[in-house]
Amino acid sequence: MKKTRNTRLGARWALSALMVAAVTACGGGGGGYGFVPTAGTTTPASTPASSTTTVTGVAAVGAPINGGSVELKCASGATAAATTDADGVWTASLKSTDYPCVARVTGTQSITNYASMLNLSVTPSTTVLHSVVAAPGTTNITPLTDLIVGILSGQDPATWFASSTNGALTSQITSTALADALAKFKLTLATLPGRLALPDGFDPLTSPFSARNGDAGDDLLESYRAALAAIGLSQAEAATRAAAGEALTQEAYVGTAFTTPNLTTLRVGAAKTLAGTYTMSIPDPHRGTVGISGTYASDGNLATLAGMSSFVSLDGNRVGELCVSNAGVARSQYVYVSEDLVPVSDPAELQGQYFAEYENCARTGTSRFLSDGSFVFTATGQSSDPATAGIAQAFAATGLEQQKTDGAAVLRAKAFKYQFEGITKYVYVLVSSTKDATTPVTNGDLDYVLMGVSELPN
Repeated sequence: MKKTRNTRLGARWALSALMVAAVTACGGGGGGYGFVPTAGTTTPASTPASSTTTVTGVAAVGAPINGGSVELKCASGATAAATTDADGVWTASLKSTDYPCVARVTGTQSITNYASMLNLSVTPSTTVLHSVVAAPGTTNITPLTDLIVGILSGQDPATWFASSTNGALTSQITSTALADALAKFKLTLATLPGRLALPDGFDPLTSPFSARNGDAGDDLLESYRAALAAIGLSQAEAATRAAAGEALTQEAYVGTAFTTPNLTTLRVGAAKTLAGTYTMSIPDPHRGTVGISGTYASDGNLATLAGMSSFVSLDGNRVGELCVSNAGVARSQYVYVSEDLVPVSDPAELQGQYFAEYENCARTGTSRFLSDGSFVFTATGQSSDPATAGIAQAFAATGLEQQKTDGAAVLRAKAFKYQFEGITKYVYVLVSSTKDATTPVTNGDLDYVLMGVSELPN
């Protein structure tokens, strides 16, 4: 899905200042701070007494960090400790005069659910992550906050935590510095496969979230973990690069993959890694996350690919087909398109176009949309099939039911257009799948996905 984007992080974006609550405490009665002036005398302003405050948050990597040790070092010189529970939640008490603080969690993450989703047997590993506590309230400790700490400090988060002094924290953890770090963090996040972005209104440091599937903050952590694994960087390496203002990939791409059943649509992330290789991650709910790696050819298409038995990559990798081996035979598993492709809402736009059709990662023939909306396919080296009328219905939301003898198959489709070398090109995606699990297909028309890419007629 090759798409040139400027991912350099040299530009500094100005954000509105992050407002941090200043906590003051009220003492006894009378004068408000426990001092009642005598009539006719002038008294100096008294210093507010400090009060006890609470800071709480979630320590997680997607899955919660259970039983992790949380340590806080604060500007006042105070320290605090806490232990995370099974949900990764931790809570500590500090005086209102202790802030700001730097935080660290050390522990293992509860990866049982995540691993079972991917059918993996994984031994929990030790995790060390960092965050900052600007004020009472919510402070999370995650790989995302670890990156923010690296950007804020300009160095490896572990080194900064170990060397930080209470005298320096007040000048380092300010609303202006946090706003600047968050802006740079967003740029860094966008250099990952899929160009990750924060959910609306979500601040990794201070927004409450739950380390459970379906929570927007947790979903972002899972996507981040998959993206980091896809490009082969450790969390420490990512944080160090972020601290230096460097991108995490050379180029990051976003695309859409289509598969069975019923034109299942998946958002995929891809990237040109720092090593110059290609990587793709497909979060498929039916088959588990699919990781794919390969290399580029000089024309921008894929030259090699691991993770699939075969592939087709066309027009600078803007469109492609990925296949798996089934009983020694390649079967189309996914068709993917780059994000720069524009959906075609009116299938009449396809009329008169010739297409090279690909199924099972091989060109199978040529197809054409006629002026009356019918569709003609000509297999390689054979005569044309009879025209199929009404195929434009396949591009509607409900899809077209194929007229098969057993009536068990349904065809659905989507079409896109894009510019390549100054020419408007089209691609269609067709998926055939069974109507329902109780209606078997008896004529061999099994689930499949294929694509057609427009070309000039011979």
